[in-house]
Amino acid sequence: MSYPIQAAIDLGTNTALMVIGRRRGNRLEILADLHAVVRLGQGVDAHGLLASEAMDRASLQIRTYAQKARELGAQRVCAWGTSALRDAANREQLIERVARESQIELRPLSGEDEAVLTFLGAGGSLAQPIPYGVIDIGGGSTEVALGTPEHMQFSQSYDVGSVRLSERYFNSLPPNKGAVEQANHHAAEAFKNLPVISPQMPLLGVAGTAMVLAALDAKKNRFDDPDLDGYYLPADRIEGLCQNVLDQDYAELCTQPAIGTARANIIGAGALILRACVRQTGCPGISVSLRGLRYGLLEQMFS
Repeated sequence: MSYPIQAAIDLGTNTALMVIGRRRGNRLEILADLHAVVRLGQGVDAHGLLASEAMDRASLQIRTYAQKARELGAQRVCAWGTSALRDAANREQLIERVARESQIELRPLSGEDEAVLTFLGAGGSLAQPIPYGVIDIGGGSTEVALGTPEHMQFSQSYDVGSVRLSERYFNSLPPNKGAVEQANHHAAEAFKNLPVISPQMPLLGVAGTAMVLAALDAKKNRFDDPDLDGYYLPADRIEGLCQNVLDQDYAELCTQPAIGTARANIIGAGALILRACVRQTGCPGISVSLRGLRYGLLEQMFS
């Protein structure tokens, strides 16, 4: 049985992602998987408000996505906003604008739902249904979930993200020793309730930070290179990659194709967050998944 084509948009603190697909029996057929950096969370951590220029970027990107989805035959297009939209006192301005300009309902997604749906979306890349864990480092928050789709053992959203941490501590690149120590302390305190993970449990890393670090390690020019799906990053490589990006200035980071200007000023903070998670859980490493929240959202739309 084939279902109508649908599209799910994940409007994050740093990126706007869209996946378009249809269900054929038990299989999800993906027609397009699109990425863009819009930096919706610009200044939200400091001021609690969405900046007008950030809303301009987000609204334009959603309008572009809506047009693309409809060109590919999508009968329904839905959009959800995560940390930046959750935290912004003026979020209704953007919600109303998106409805007016794109005829799409933009809905805030709770941190708890974000963790669960990211878990379900990333788990589709596993060959068999076994207990697994997911770490999703976003611009404004980080979600961690463990268990199986039928039984979640642990699920939590933390207000620690690459944009939030970078804006708070890394005013210059490379950050000085004191700034790194403050950021390390912040992350360690935030994740102190994370459980230790069994070495036998696969731990999947989703979203930009994990993908960029995998691309750097594998010497790929694209952070979303299909070959990176399932790429394994041992804990010691995460430590080394984290230190490497923290030691570089903005210009050096920009010259690396997998990072570029869109992620140069936040990759150090993202890597530091991933390092903190890996240290706290004691896991031997992570496997990168190119799937994530948008896939869980699309699955939810079909259900």
